[in-house]
Amino acid sequence: MMVQNIKKPHFLIRPYQPTDPIPEITALLHRAYAGMAAQGLRYLASHQDDQTTLERLTSGASFIAIKDNSIVGTITVYGPYEEAEVPLYRQEGVNHFGQFAVEPTLQGAGLGKRLYMTVEDLCRANNVKTLALDTAETAKRLIDLYQRWGFCIVDWVKWAEVNYKSVVMAKNLTK
Repeated sequence: MMVQNIKKPHFLIRPYQPTDPIPEITALLHRAYAGMAAQGLRYLASHQDDQTTLERLTSGASFIAIKDNSIVGTITVYGPYEEAEVPLYRQEGVNHFGQFAVEPTLQGAGLGKRLYMTVEDLCRANNVKTLALDTAETAKRLIDLYQRWGFCIVDWVKWAEVNYKSVVMAKNLTK
């Protein structure tokens, strides 16, 4: 029997830099959310413009994944926000993440988990007690993934920018 040496893809994950090309990040977001958009879910990331991408990247701590000199992933962690619509997002010691995307051809290769762990590690290093997120309540695959990562559904919200109701999920980081 011949054993194949399967090489795992190498990804560099680093903080967002102002010189990163916003149109490339926006295009990645559109590709990553296209499948859900095809199902009728109007996630902001599925259609946002470059200005929105920039605003979202710079309003939190953002990370970029690079493979072969191309941007193949992104995630941003925010909070807490005193004016947040979601009560949990206003609480001291709570951060939430969003604008989370992985190049569709690389989904399932572990990059999403590595991006997420970068955010979780940052939150733990900053003594954040709870990490949260929100996603469409019909996005069963995503909800299942987040539950495997230790998140529980704690609330619901209807954002004005989207055409669906979202679940709010949270994970205790003090355990």
